[in-house]
Amino acid sequence: MTNQTTLAELQTKAKQWRQDITFTQDVLGKPFTFHTTWGIFSPEKLDDGSLMLLDYIDFKARDNSIDLGCGYGVLGMTAGRECPNGQHILIDKDFVAVEYARLNCQKNGLTNTHVQLSNGFYHVDKDKKFSLVMSNLPAKASKEQHYLYLLDAYERMEVGGRFYVVTINGLRDFMKRSFNEVFGNADKIKQGKTYTVTLAVKE
Repeated sequence: MTNQTTLAELQTKAKQWRQDITFTQDVLGKPFTFHTTWGIFSPEKLDDGSLMLLDYIDFKARDNSIDLGCGYGVLGMTAGRECPNGQHILIDKDFVAVEYARLNCQKNGLTNTHVQLSNGFYHVDKDKKFSLVMSNLPAKASKEQHYLYLLDAYERMEVGGRFYVVTINGLRDFMKRSFNEVFGNADKIKQGKTYTVTLAVKE
């Protein structure tokens, strides 16, 4: 017979679960403090895929970037800090993620970031052009959705702009093929035990 948790015990725990999760973690050697909640991806610590991606992005001071599917904001926040002369947009289709990404940018004093709700690039100002696109692409997104991300990014990128993605290793061949189809190039920057970082450049 298994030990069951009582309703009263669960209700007590739920009060804690409804509170914001707060943690501080170094990113590229400098700390950020994050506010998150249950229901957002990797709420208690930064996920390994995003950290791996950040280690291999060549940030430039004047980059104008977009964090595609920002979650609670680590990629766009890091771009905001590493590229102080640029403007950085963070987008997600999940309104809860957008609220927390906005809060995290504010709490960490980032004044060159803008967070907005958008399904891919759909609600992003058509006049915006980017030299840097970053994404921790979700494994569960459809092939069609992945292609839309890539095609829309291509249209919004400056010539010479870089698109860095991290995916689970099971998607690395798809990313290589789709990057080559859309951008005409693909460079596997790093492959680890679980994740692969791939780069495409708009020529």
